[in-house]
Amino acid sequence: MSTRTRNGTKLRAFTLVEVLTTVIILSLLAGTFGLARSAFENDSGLPRQEALRLAHWLTNFMTISNRSGRPFSLICPGNVAESFILAEWQNPLQTETYTSLYGCKFIRYQGTAPKSLYSPQWNSLVPTITIKVSRGLAEHFVVISQHGRVRTTPKP
Repeated sequence: MSTRTRNGTKLRAFTLVEVLTTVIILSLLAGTFGLARSAFENDSGLPRQEALRLAHWLTNFMTISNRSGRPFSLICPGNVAESFILAEWQNPLQTETYTSLYGCKFIRYQGTAPKSLYSPQWNSLVPTITIKVSRGLAEHFVVISQHGRVRTTPKP
């Protein structure tokens, strides 16, 4: 780490090998930490992404219902977590399925009724519903209000 000059004074400096070794070690540590952190964030962010996707799907359904005047029923699992949610159009009867893209599970967070009916005439959903979107320990919530407003939230 130190060298002597011609006149005998001591200079303190790092050699090129020491500097490069330190830079390589710090780069490896930063890269490992960054990869581990991004893997953790991606896994915990999946329920949020799925909740946003579900909220867009539900909003689109309500918009179509409002424009066409057709009511629909939203069928969400009650006590069992499922990877899908059903929407059942009325007049004529048609069923559409929303399936999880990120491997998340859906469960009705509040209430026991398996169906909620959306009426475009009154622009309302009865009974209201909160859907828990989960994957492992990570979770996010989709809340649909009585007036058909859809929002996502990390806590119910």
